[in-house]
Amino acid sequence: MNSGRKITEGGVLLALYSVLLLMTIYLPIIGSILFFFLPIPFILMALKHSTAWTFGFLFIAGVLTLIFGTMFAIPLTLLMGLTGITIGYCLKREQPFIMLFVNTVLVVLGMILAVLGGTSWIFKINPIDEFFTIVDTSMVKSTEILERFGQTIPKERIEDVNNMFEMMNTLLPTLLVLVSAILVILFFLVSQPIIKRFSTMKIQWPSFRELQLPKSLLWYYLLTMVLTLVVNPEKTSFMYLALVNLMFILQILILIQGYSFVFYFAHVKKWSKIIPYLVLAGSLVLPIVQSIVRILGIIDLGFSFRQSIAKKKE
Repeated sequence: MNSGRKITEGGVLLALYSVLLLMTIYLPIIGSILFFFLPIPFILMALKHSTAWTFGFLFIAGVLTLIFGTMFAIPLTLLMGLTGITIGYCLKREQPFIMLFVNTVLVVLGMILAVLGGTSWIFKINPIDEFFTIVDTSMVKSTEILERFGQTIPKERIEDVNNMFEMMNTLLPTLLVLVSAILVILFFLVSQPIIKRFSTMKIQWPSFRELQLPKSLLWYYLLTMVLTLVVNPEKTSFMYLALVNLMFILQILILIQGYSFVFYFAHVKKWSKIIPYLVLAGSLVLPIVQSIVRILGIIDLGFSFRQSIAKKKE
């Protein structure tokens, strides 16, 4: 591709990114949707051009962000640029989906941590502590307002809410990983049609019902459970923080394995496609259903249920 065409393509994509960025910043409702389209210009650049050219595109996008947006939008451009470049780079090298997903999640997570760290360093405030302080203040004021109108909130309810926010604070590392993973999945879903339309590449989504996590995951889960019961660390210790976050992540992974098994079983038995989705929805509402799905995940990891089902089918 000659330089003139490169410059023309780059100019068009820069204009597209600038418009998307301005609408994201200044039109909150529409912007919340357009936010997920922001990595697309960088993905297309990374797919069609060299890495050096793509990072040059990111640099110019940063300059335009300063001119047309605000200084506070620079982290957003860096996040979207590095995310898009990572997706385009991995796709161009035809990396497996799991590598594409993990690499992109690490980039998004790294940028989130960098923004939090930069905010703490520059403004001398901890955004996370500020958030929980605001929530705590709002709770106190809401309680006072209700008491003025003659209504009282049971102490048990207040304690439950406080315990919930305390647990959120403890699980913050895991929550940041989950937020990063969800953002990446949404970026993939939004960018997939555009990538297929303007390039020969596409994101190869694996079949969810064929998902098979490593069997060693079950041993990690059992070991973490035993350590939690035996060690019983104090809530303020690093050991407690590590075990709680590890247990939460492992429970989510086993739950995902259980969902995968439900979809696989429904497919093999040729049930209606709506049934596994009903199970998924029910597990989000009813804890008993979620527990059953998690048990199915443990059984699927430990006893190779799928092989026996496949043999019976034959």
